[in-house]
Amino acid sequence: MKKKEPKHTGIRTGISEITGKMVRVRHATEADMGFIENKLKKRHLDTEKLHYSQFVVATENGKLIGFGRLIKTGRVYEIGCIIVVEERKRRGIGSVIVKHLIDYAPVNMVYVITDLVDYFKELGFEEMKKTPKDLLDTLSAACKDKQGHNKVVMVYVKPER
Repeated sequence: MKKKEPKHTGIRTGISEITGKMVRVRHATEADMGFIENKLKKRHLDTEKLHYSQFVVATENGKLIGFGRLIKTGRVYEIGCIIVVEERKRRGIGSVIVKHLIDYAPVNMVYVITDLVDYFKELGFEEMKKTPKDLLDTLSAACKDKQGHNKVVMVYVKPER
């Protein structure tokens, strides 16, 4: 039986079939915040009230290649800001980040507000018909992005163990 690495040291996700390099997801550090803020600003996303404890980062041979955020909104947890550097997109890194955030969340239900419905359905999320009260304020601010895409609330329910 293979021994799992502790969360604080990074989770091995395997050798990339494309690059042959090791990809790991670990909790962000204060030193990672420059990279995170830079990428968020380039996408015109909010950089207010950020704290490194809300983020995980993906690394490839020690180089930062992506990140994701887990935010507590009221009593619920929301995944957001899943970003992978351009040259590493479409290689499964974003889904590894999302799966890590789901595993790390201290609750059974995790939410996302997105216009990428099909992508999150593939990861096990379901579109919600009713939005929890705690997410209404977040949703009203995020319902439309600058391009006018409608966003929906989706939920992932962790399987019973």
